[in-house]
Amino acid sequence: MIKVLVLCMLATAAYAGYPFFAAPAVKFVHAPVYQPAVKVVAAEKPEPFDFSYDTKDEDGNTQSRQESGDGSGAVTGSYSYADANGLYRRVSFTADASGFKPSIETNEPGTANANPADVQVSVQEAPAVKVKAAPVHKIIKLVHAPYFHAPWAYGYAHA
Repeated sequence: MIKVLVLCMLATAAYAGYPFFAAPAVKFVHAPVYQPAVKVVAAEKPEPFDFSYDTKDEDGNTQSRQESGDGSGAVTGSYSYADANGLYRRVSFTADASGFKPSIETNEPGTANANPADVQVSVQEAPAVKVKAAPVHKIIKLVHAPYFHAPWAYGYAHA
């Protein structure tokens, strides 16, 4: 019995500080962290440009746009719309390091001379709109034809 007791004491001394059913120590190995290659691109210098277009549809409405840019990155231009009745809107703008600065000319009903959010709005009087006359429809007198009630509609039949 003493031998068993001594063996138990030696086993306890060997596992001193660990619980009896302790799991073996685990060493965590971290996988290497992959970082994508970063390509450093030099800032491209703006190149001067100039373009424009004008279109007119089958109803007589026109649209146009014009822009030009200089070598410093500033862009100036305009875009506009005019319908066949003479209503129009033209937006002229400058876009540079200090921001987008538009100026609007229009004769659209419901607009007023104002400067909201540092936008210059210039309103002219709207033209008299040509209204097409509505087509005249004939009034048709409806005449009711005599009608017949089928006998089966009322659940009986005549003999």
